[in-house]
Amino acid sequence: MRATTLAVIFGLMASPVCAQSRTPEFNRAESLFNEGLDLRSRVMVQVLLTATGHQNSVPTEQFSLRTFGALKRFQADNGLVPDGVANGATIGRLMDLGRPNLDTWDFKQISHPWRGRPIWMPQGMGLRPVASKNGLSFQDPNGRVRVGYNNFPGVPVEAAYESLLDKMRRDRFTVHYSVIKSGWFVISATAPSGEDEYVRYHQDGDGILGFTLFWNNNNGNVRGERIAILMSASLGAAMNGRPMIEPPGSSQGSPQVAANVPAQAPLPAQPVAREAPPVAPPSPPPAAVSPPAPAPTVPKAEKGISTGTGFFVDAKGNLITNAHVVKECDKVVVKLNDSKPPRKARVIATDTSNDLALLSVEDAVGTKFASLRTGTRLGEGVAAFGYPHADVLASSGNFTLGNITATSGMGDDSRYYQISAPVQQGNSGGPLLDNYGNTVGVVAAKLNVLKMAVASGDFAQNINFAIKASMLSTFLEANQIDIQTGNTTGTKLDPADLADAAKGMSAFVACQ
Repeated sequence: MRATTLAVIFGLMASPVCAQSRTPEFNRAESLFNEGLDLRSRVMVQVLLTATGHQNSVPTEQFSLRTFGALKRFQADNGLVPDGVANGATIGRLMDLGRPNLDTWDFKQISHPWRGRPIWMPQGMGLRPVASKNGLSFQDPNGRVRVGYNNFPGVPVEAAYESLLDKMRRDRFTVHYSVIKSGWFVISATAPSGEDEYVRYHQDGDGILGFTLFWNNNNGNVRGERIAILMSASLGAAMNGRPMIEPPGSSQGSPQVAANVPAQAPLPAQPVAREAPPVAPPSPPPAAVSPPAPAPTVPKAEKGISTGTGFFVDAKGNLITNAHVVKECDKVVVKLNDSKPPRKARVIATDTSNDLALLSVEDAVGTKFASLRTGTRLGEGVAAFGYPHADVLASSGNFTLGNITATSGMGDDSRYYQISAPVQQGNSGGPLLDNYGNTVGVVAAKLNVLKMAVASGDFAQNINFAIKASMLSTFLEANQIDIQTGNTTGTKLDPADLADAAKGMSAFVACQ
């Protein structure tokens, strides 16, 4: 579909369809948070908010409404302007008040002895590991805290959740909070004795892996609920592939936050999604990589039209694409693989840090949609589908095969897979599928081969990147979108059948 045809499509539309889903106050605070802090500092601010008791949700690299509210409460409690902005004065006060608790807890990163998954452990409280039949147990000599970090082979996460809840009810526990989501659960409760308990387990292979934290305020108030949130964040990051920082214990010095400075430049790539995954790496990028340009997929034509790919995540017309595909759009239309004209669409949520956008597409109820699968392994076969070079190539879409060539992106960014499936300008936002037809990622970027060749003398081939399904799942859950969970229990699909599945859930996205 050429730019002139796209211009005709947009000419039929009556009004802009991009929408703000947050207040101007929130948007300002979010923008300053994302642009003024690097990835480590964004997580650290939320760790400090948890340490002071103002944020009761797990710290992540994202700026959410909960973080916004927590910052405003902290500012109001400390005589600061309650605008929700993580400025220098707010961060300085956060460090003053949060540091004492972090020093007391002195978290260290401990790995499960045979599953290898790391978790934060508050060893500053005298906790020392003791081997158990399921992993490790930790006991505070003063009786304030005890922890079990356990693996139970052959136990489904759903069965464990129901069994534990039933036992707590029989034993007359007061259950404060319980939730089960795709592949994991959390329960918070208090025993009749007054001892508090926090449980988090994830599906890990054929069994479950997780921890149970107990604390007893009668033996000294150690703010156990805050310890639980930080331990939960660290395990969730390890299991779901989210970014997480090193534990900010007293032995590692003051918890530093780089405030009011530009975030580290994202690692670049050749424009396909954007020029590279939007990362803030812990170390400087290689010389072969240059700063990214904000150009989406296809360079804008004379009438300012750009294009990309998206795919449906439910039967209600909700579609995922890259955030940069719909950046600064006045009008968005989506063309499905049918004979009907393009539909209008509106942007209902974006996550610029992770380059994801959620669109609502008119008259798209009942469409085929993706089943999401996390935990893809190194070397697995994958396939990409999209609409590259929409002005010159086939309008019916493009299907390519490859493999997971690394389980992290540039700079060891754990939010991304590196893939060998060829992608081009216009594949942005398209699905990455496994051999069973599950969606395991969102196509995002490719390495700039020319710049790599100039720097190293080597022409790198098929170095491309996709956002992991775990990041997409978190984004969808935050926006109350029900997720269809994929599996690998069926028969692997032939490439032609896999292409049909990919095409059936995908759509061409045009932005002006």
